[in-house]
This record gives sequence, structure tokens and C-alpha cells, in this order.
Amino acid sequence: MSIRVSTTTPSRAYEIIDTVFAIDSSTDKMFKSINPGEAFQGVKQQLADICRKIGGDAVVCCQFEYRNATADGLMGKKQVLEIFAYGTVIKFT
Repeated sequence: MSIRVSTTTPSRAYEIIDTVFAIDSSTDKMFKSINPGEAFQGVKQQLADICRKIGGDAVVCCQFEYRNATADGLMGKKQVLEIFAYGTVIKFT
């Protein structure tokens, strides 16, 4: 079963199970730049995995935030994009 991750609420009846949080990142690598889409998909997948684990059908009212940071690397500083997300796990009734 596919778990929906959405910024809105569904129009059908549901029961709230819990709130969940996830974080993912993309790092500047040699010959490869930061990929925001990869980090965004990663954080959405984490929310869906948590939802599935606790018996939910969807994660709704999700909020996504990001920050740019730097990290120490072998060849000096490198850029890191972190994406934070939280939402409400629901079960359809």
C-alpha cells in the first residue's frame, strides 16, 4: 500500500495516530553538487516509512523547512542542504 505524504488534509473521515518528524540532507560531493530533490524525496520517504511502521494510512498537514550549512570535508569545507519535515499520521475510518 502506498502511503500519501501531503501538506493538506483529506476530505474523508480519519483518526489521528501521532505526529512524526524526519530529517534528510544532500552534501556537496566531488564532481556532484547538492541535490535538493534527492533530500526532499528522502525526507518524504522517511515520513512514509514511520507512518507504515505505526499503522497509519497517510501523513497529512506536513511542513517542510530547510537550511544550508557547511561541514568539514577532506578537502576543506563543503555545502550541506538539510531538509526537516513533520506531519500528522492518520488512519482512515
